[in-house]
Amino acid sequence: MSSENFIKNLTSKDKNLYKQTLQELINSSDSKQFSELCQNCDFIFPFVKERIISDFVKLVNKENLKTVFEFSKIYCADFEDLIVKSWVKFANEALSDEILELLDKGEVEQKAYAVLYFKYIKDNLCLEALDKLSKSDFQPLKINCAKVLAEFKDTKTLNEMMEIAKNSKDDFEILSAFEFISAYNDIKAIEFILKNGFNTSFSSNIISNLLDYNDITVIRKNSDDETFIKIFTTIIEAYPEDIELNTLLYYQIFDFVELISKINSQYAKNSLIVAREKFREFFSNEIYSFDLDKNLKNELKNITDFLNELDLSTKDIDLELDNYNNSKRFITALEVVGIVKDKNYSKKIANLINNNKLSYDLMAQGALTLKELNEISLIDKEIVEKIENENVKALIKSYY
Repeated sequence: MSSENFIKNLTSKDKNLYKQTLQELINSSDSKQFSELCQNCDFIFPFVKERIISDFVKLVNKENLKTVFEFSKIYCADFEDLIVKSWVKFANEALSDEILELLDKGEVEQKAYAVLYFKYIKDNLCLEALDKLSKSDFQPLKINCAKVLAEFKDTKTLNEMMEIAKNSKDDFEILSAFEFISAYNDIKAIEFILKNGFNTSFSSNIISNLLDYNDITVIRKNSDDETFIKIFTTIIEAYPEDIELNTLLYYQIFDFVELISKINSQYAKNSLIVAREKFREFFSNEIYSFDLDKNLKNELKNITDFLNELDLSTKDIDLELDNYNNSKRFITALEVVGIVKDKNYSKKIANLINNNKLSYDLMAQGALTLKELNEISLIDKEIVEKIENENVKALIKSYY
């Protein structure tokens, strides 16, 4: 059967054709066809995937269980349950020993599935292996270890990852640790991310991982106003370069906007002004929305319309610019000054740079704002020459 016909038959509305194709897949143990199914999973409706998983598990028996082990060499997040629930269906001591052996000697893809078996079959013998495999470079394996260790309430590796996230000098090592912490996803993990997740160059990745595992009610419950706004601004700043716009519904961005509009602070207003500017651009320029489906385009319009209707004052921007020790708030205030093109703030920004009040990163942001206001000449060139960071020095010089 050709690849095209196989996928067509397996997703057919004809129940007889579909079940026959699924049974043949199981009986043949054809890894190539299972791989084709995995490669096409993005194009299969979720309810069809659920049907395939459910019926596959029903059709698996002790005689053809070897098929499941064969398919487990091919990892597919969308079909994790197909593998794992087939094993769980026949769980016994002998099978658990076989799955434990996979954790030790199996291929990395098999290990990613095998870990999840112990989410359902609680066997403490797996814990040592899970702690070890949590350091894997294969992300699905690391993430699944975090989820299962959380089920066991085993915090040994969680604590180790928190130490790495706080103390490592390697940004990629820090990001890897935060990925584990996000997937562990208990209150301790969430609180750690909210306290420490904004301080790396990968903050948008870390915060998007947090939103992958928690809806907005959990986020709001565990965040004070400022932290909640920081979460929002981090995501908005990452659109569309680092985070795709097709996450608008998934990350509940409209709900974020509604909740932040009820916070009475200049920081809240600034975050919404920046968001409004971005969403106006997304909505008016089809380059950003041409590949969004109808529901996402409607959501984009709803968010843009809501933001356009808000009365957003900038009367306390001065106070926000005084808050330069809080980089998130300060950068958001600078962005607003650039958006509203108000030169009344130019001297204040220039003085902060000329008096060495700002870190190099904030100095670069301040210089960019002055460039946008055509006020870059307010920066003392002698101060620029004294900047030790050559990249920042070159960047500011390029603005003249």
